[in-house]
Amino acid sequence: MPPRPTLYKELNYNGKTIVIREPYSTRDYRELMDVQLRIWGMPDYSEAVTYHMIIAAHRNGGVVLGAFEKDTGKAVGVIYGVPAYKDGMIYVYSHLAGVVPEYRFKGLGYEMKLIQRKIALEKGYRLIKWTYDPMQSANAYFNICKFGVVVRKFYEDYYGELQDEINRGMPSDRFEAEWWISSRRVEKVLAGEVKHPSLNDLLEHGAYLVNNVVFEDNIPRIEEYSLSSSSDLVLVEIPGSLDEIRKKSRELVLDWRMKLRRIFNYYLNEMGYIVTWFISFVENNVRRSYYVLWRRSLEKILEGELPWS
Repeated sequence: MPPRPTLYKELNYNGKTIVIREPYSTRDYRELMDVQLRIWGMPDYSEAVTYHMIIAAHRNGGVVLGAFEKDTGKAVGVIYGVPAYKDGMIYVYSHLAGVVPEYRFKGLGYEMKLIQRKIALEKGYRLIKWTYDPMQSANAYFNICKFGVVVRKFYEDYYGELQDEINRGMPSDRFEAEWWISSRRVEKVLAGEVKHPSLNDLLEHGAYLVNNVVFEDNIPRIEEYSLSSSSDLVLVEIPGSLDEIRKKSRELVLDWRMKLRRIFNYYLNEMGYIVTWFISFVENNVRRSYYVLWRRSLEKILEGELPWS
């Protein structure tokens, strides 16, 4: 059995102590398998990463973390990342990162990602990648504004049709998030040194609005969009709350998906823009959310350059 792992952090939530640490025992690894069903609403284990694959990754250069209840040992969060290789570079591919519903929006996921970064840096990695649904506004804010990730690549139907309750019945289009964990950009974002721009700030710097969104009963839809902007700075609006649209009409969710697919394929995959920031605000009782895409070199962006500064 491997040596006991470092205890990275203890947190208290309403009297319950949660420990963030690497898994140690067979029970720990099984807990990290079981908790996936609770986090993503999976119908069974066919969609889950098995405990022996978690062991294999952890003992062979991967970054694996659990958030465990101290008194019961029950897992309430998981991070699962494997060593990966592309274009001459070894990095961590973070396939899973999530917490159970009762611990969401309490800072637990944020603390786990910071510890993931710490471990990855100690292992000699400079980059962590993962995918996420570009239509999920909360995830976009979390990834880009809290951690400083950038996005250069959009994938159509990355996983095929998934069966969990969050993704069931929809094409699994994904952004590939790149977290350059030793970059000046990431250091500035984590230190809170980046000024968050308003929509007007970006428009004053020449940003072009790619899609025109209209509202009917506070439910947004894309009325029209453009694939012909010559501006180096463009804004793409996404739903402020995908769940609200899903409750109203799954057909409208699919309409958003297909239109954003064409937009992101064009601006990211064809024209080479980079998702550099994300803004979200409430206007007339509805949430508006925009990706900020910049046609700038990755090197300059990772040095900390921003289009509004």
